[in-house]
Amino acid sequence: MKTILIHIAIRLGFVVILFIGFNFIYQKEFYASDVQKYSRVKNRIDSAFKNGEIIYLGESSNTSYNPWTDTLKQSISDFLQLYIPSQKVEAVTHESYHPGLFKQMFNLHPNNHRPWEFMAMNHNHTIVLGVNIRTCGPTAVFSRNEASNQQEALFYSKRPSLLTRLFLSLKYYDHRDALEMERLKFQWWRLVDISGDGNVGDTFHISNKYKTVKTWIDDLASDQRPELPVQVKNMADAYVKEFAFLLDDNNVRVQDLKEIVEICNKLSGKLIFHILPPNKQHANALFNQGELIQYLNYNYLFLKKRFSEWGVTVVDNYNLPEANEKVSRFTDQWYPTEHYDAAIRKAIAKSLVNVIEGQKSRTIKEVFPTRNNEPNFNIKMPYSDSLIWVWKQVKWLK
Repeated sequence: MKTILIHIAIRLGFVVILFIGFNFIYQKEFYASDVQKYSRVKNRIDSAFKNGEIIYLGESSNTSYNPWTDTLKQSISDFLQLYIPSQKVEAVTHESYHPGLFKQMFNLHPNNHRPWEFMAMNHNHTIVLGVNIRTCGPTAVFSRNEASNQQEALFYSKRPSLLTRLFLSLKYYDHRDALEMERLKFQWWRLVDISGDGNVGDTFHISNKYKTVKTWIDDLASDQRPELPVQVKNMADAYVKEFAFLLDDNNVRVQDLKEIVEICNKLSGKLIFHILPPNKQHANALFNQGELIQYLNYNYLFLKKRFSEWGVTVVDNYNLPEANEKVSRFTDQWYPTEHYDAAIRKAIAKSLVNVIEGQKSRTIKEVFPTRNNEPNFNIKMPYSDSLIWVWKQVKWLK
């Protein structure tokens, strides 16, 4: 028996040595090219955690700008750096990213040690994470891009590099294809009750005649009056699909956000959630008597309550004045994205400064010239305002 155990130990030792050898060769010769091919954001994360004092984690809302009117193209994180020159701001931005992917990035945090790492790195980062309410809904949860995002995130780990390559080859990640995601999304629209029925809290009741998203969008499609602008009808359809959902503790993105709070507590890092402003003006204009805006308001209040319970610092930009003054400050006029012009991006950066610096009453010194450097609203672009007015006259003011 003892001889058999010795032979097994020798063979296992040989396998371990062989794996270490191949891992060393792969790490030295092939890993960098695989990272460049499959996970370009990985090196950006490493650099941010290594060099940054303030780490801004965001999706496309950070970097988008209005090419028709913006002469300032700085991102939210760029403005933040200009307002706080004394601290190094690093940003990790990726289109269509969400809390589940940001959560995996913390695997690369210097304070997150592997079992064989004993010395603490003590990186005292301030993590600023943009909370986009829309990314908690079914359209984002069942995104066609999720497989490629999860492939990217497979490299957000300190596991042996060869093991990551093996996982990649075996597709050991959520690789559901676009067709499967579309099926799940339509299934959610058909089956999930969005009417509320009094089960959304004691102080907030959803009032809606539609039981599901499917019945709502079918009703929109059934109105065939030719005087209704087709562009606005498509826009209303998109707003229902993106915003008509009710958050609860079983929502996968809510769970991701909670786990991020727990991870940052373990890593001894300062965490700030900042709530991005949605396009509430369009949501109100497209639907009569607040049919849609009630969903945005409920989900906003739900998240605020949970953030308070979790003890996380919050910068609340849901009702940001600059986002409510002019609907033209939203870059995408025909689809509900959180893409902003420079006025909103600057305002968000200022609100973050007030919390990061801990001086809420201080006046932030402006660092930009005032002439010829603000969005030029005299430049004409195809805004949706006029057609929405036609829509309201036909559909709601008849």
